[in-house]
Amino acid sequence: MRWLIGLGLALAALAGAAQASAQAPPPHVAVGIGDNNPDIFIDARFRATGIRHARLIVPFDVVRAGGWELASADAWLTRARDLGVEAFVTFARSSRRPKYLPTARQYAARVREFRERYPWVREYGTWNEANHGGVQPTGPNPRRTALFYRTLRRQCALAGCRVVAVEVLAVTWKRMWRWVRKFRRRAGPGPHTWGIHNYPDANYGRFGTTRRFLRTVRKDEIWFTETGGIVRFEKRLRYDETRAARSVRHVFRLAGLSPRITRAYIYNWQSDARNRRWDSGIIAADGTPRRGFFALLDALTLERFQTPPPPVVADPLPSEPVRLGDGRDD
Repeated sequence: MRWLIGLGLALAALAGAAQASAQAPPPHVAVGIGDNNPDIFIDARFRATGIRHARLIVPFDVVRAGGWELASADAWLTRARDLGVEAFVTFARSSRRPKYLPTARQYAARVREFRERYPWVREYGTWNEANHGGVQPTGPNPRRTALFYRTLRRQCALAGCRVVAVEVLAVTWKRMWRWVRKFRRRAGPGPHTWGIHNYPDANYGRFGTTRRFLRTVRKDEIWFTETGGIVRFEKRLRYDETRAARSVRHVFRLAGLSPRITRAYIYNWQSDARNRRWDSGIIAADGTPRRGFFALLDALTLERFQTPPPPVVADPLPSEPVRLGDGRDD
């Protein structure tokens, strides 16, 4: 079985010396994985990494909508909790009405429903890639997004959970700056925690956008809420596992730019064969480990030479993995 071979390779990589070309995560950075498939938590290779942070994206109205997405969230969050993995949940557009921008009152009601259903979740993101005008309804309305943030922040102030103000897709700098500036004017007093998806820097070996973002949100904490190596993206990036592995290593160089960068979520764990547009999985759709997987293991191994990882929880596995429906949104 391929997963057994992959597990053996993973354990060998963790036990052996890391490659000289690897870049260890800076000591102030916690490494996580972003992936919406709950099967990640029953993958022995993930358990072997010792990673204790994972990110989930859900529609802001997922509890009200129900269906396969709610069932998947149930499985994902329950398995993360049982494994001792800290879940970071970020909200996004509705699957039923993807172009609909809720009112602040509607947003408050829907996220309250979510928090009441999953009281053990302690980390939240206001909106995923909120400045992405072509996909997210928040793109043209940073002021409304700031109201969402203030609403969620008030709820979490009472409940003791933490909120990432907004997650920004690193696009053309002027566009991103205008959006962030309008958002900040309505976000209220800081300090804030910001999320950035810095794929261009990571995949082209650059530092510029990440450095500019650091200068823009001075003194505030920053998370790389989505980053990593892109194996294939439409016609812009042709299939290349070597380039993707190099990008995973570069993520940790970017994280070393400032002690204010404290979290880095590699996206994603396993490729989805149904998504022909985007592929950034460090595990192939057929379960084969890719070079990016070993680049991540190298980095984690280097880190463990200095700081021992938390022990892997030896709890019983769930009986059956949850299979996602064919209506899954790319």
